[in-house]
Amino acid sequence: MITAGIALWIGGQFFYNLNEYFQLSATAPVVLDQWNVKELKSGKFSINVNYQFEWKGQTIHGVYDFPKPIYQNPYIASEHISEWKEKSWTIWFNPKKPTVTSLQKKFPTKKAINLALSLAVLLYFVFLKGYVRRMNALDQRSS
Repeated sequence: MITAGIALWIGGQFFYNLNEYFQLSATAPVVLDQWNVKELKSGKFSINVNYQFEWKGQTIHGVYDFPKPIYQNPYIASEHISEWKEKSWTIWFNPKKPTVTSLQKKFPTKKAINLALSLAVLLYFVFLKGYVRRMNALDQRSS
């Protein structure tokens, strides 16, 4: 039961992230204008940026917080900003809700692997339970 519950929980997380991944189905060129280093907590820093893009004649503004990478000090994050400023960016967004955006669209690979492993463990225990029952039935017949 516990293994099934854990597999169900991991599966729920995976399918939630997969749904988010597929909702970001449209792209647009984006203008990134103000890059910042943000302190998450003591010794942990991330990068965020102000953006704007056009969608159906409407200009959409927002701030994107990069979830990864996390930096140990603000100087390394600042160096990374200078590299990212030179890069050409495209924004991914949900065409039904254009305020739901991402500059990094990544498939939830880690969650998919976790789901596959948890299902493998669950199937192992189901098989093991059936095997033990068959062996017990054989032992009772031979006694």
